[in-house]
Amino acid sequence: MEMFVSAFSKNHIILLIAPIRVEEPVGSIKMFLAGNINHEAKLRMMNGQLPLKPMKLLITAATWNEIKPLEEYLLRADDDGKLLSHCIEISVTGIGGVQTAFHLGKTLGPGNWDFAMQLGICGSFKKNLPIGTTVNVVEDCFADLGAEDGENFLDAFQIELLDANKFPFTNGKLENLTLSPITANEGTALVLEKLSRVKGISVNKVHGNEKSIQKIILKFNPDVESMEGAAFFYCCKMMSVPFLQLRTVSNFVETRDKSGWNIALAIKNLNEAAISIIKSMMM
Repeated sequence: MEMFVSAFSKNHIILLIAPIRVEEPVGSIKMFLAGNINHEAKLRMMNGQLPLKPMKLLITAATWNEIKPLEEYLLRADDDGKLLSHCIEISVTGIGGVQTAFHLGKTLGPGNWDFAMQLGICGSFKKNLPIGTTVNVVEDCFADLGAEDGENFLDAFQIELLDANKFPFTNGKLENLTLSPITANEGTALVLEKLSRVKGISVNKVHGNEKSIQKIILKFNPDVESMEGAAFFYCCKMMSVPFLQLRTVSNFVETRDKSGWNIALAIKNLNEAAISIIKSMMM
């Protein structure tokens, strides 16, 4: 049965603003899962201690499964008092750019957040980015927004629906050049240095046909693809919120063959990297 719930425990407040169903008890609180993927669940964690620089961090992902280990870690960290007075909110947006933009449009706002992180899995176009590799996506674009012209695809900038150099775009791309709290944090910088900086594309239809794969490589020369990255970039840049898109490769972009995927490994490595970054920023 779906319901609206607010729950309290000793160190933190859990606010779920969505129809939810109770999944299972964990310690002194209950864990919740959004009833449908297009619902949003929010987790706020606050503690009475006062660090010198409390941070408001937004973590977003398309699905709960992609960040469940991180959520469990943060709950334990909060119980142990490690989050101090930092505020962390987890927003599960649902799959795709439309749902991502809708939920971020409700959540992001000037002055609301010090930093935003998007976590997720992705497909790799490059053999030097094998399955299990975690990457820092520093450039993204809406790779299937445009028009077909016979056998050719013309993007929205080529058909002059958008200005390729009007903010937030630079030469038709979305770049992460924003100064952020992590640039001044030596520990976080060391964590990020271990990650490849890559170019992403965002699509509504992931590639699984050799002909279309070769066309998209020729046009954009991407390293990875996702379904939500560009929407996240766009929203954060428009709202002037410093951000990071962190993804781990779950499969190669090739003719669809799920037997070669390793989603479990990708989720494991993704969450381990995210925990390392959050620890370096907040603890």
